[in-house]
Amino acid sequence: MFKKLLTVGALSAALIGGIGTALAAQEFRCQDRDVRYKTSDSKGAIYERYVIHPTNRFANKFVDGGITWFYKRGDGECKLSNGEKAYQAYYEGRKY
Repeated sequence: MFKKLLTVGALSAALIGGIGTALAAQEFRCQDRDVRYKTSDSKGAIYERYVIHPTNRFANKFVDGGITWFYKRGDGECKLSNGEKAYQAYYEGRKY
């Protein structure tokens, strides 16, 4: 009986450890940088996009392509297609 408990305990520890390792190794790919129409309100269209940067520093506001972009949230670390580490942030913008 004791031998079975040891076997079951070792098996469950190995399975749990394997799952933890797999989750830790999971990589999140960076979002694409395309500008997308999100919705509109009484002030006009609202657009959305992700900005990718090698350091975790993002502007609160910037203008690109005639759209004023406002920082909404940082989505943390991601991996570029070449495997390099980067950071991404989500922005919403309007044409003024």
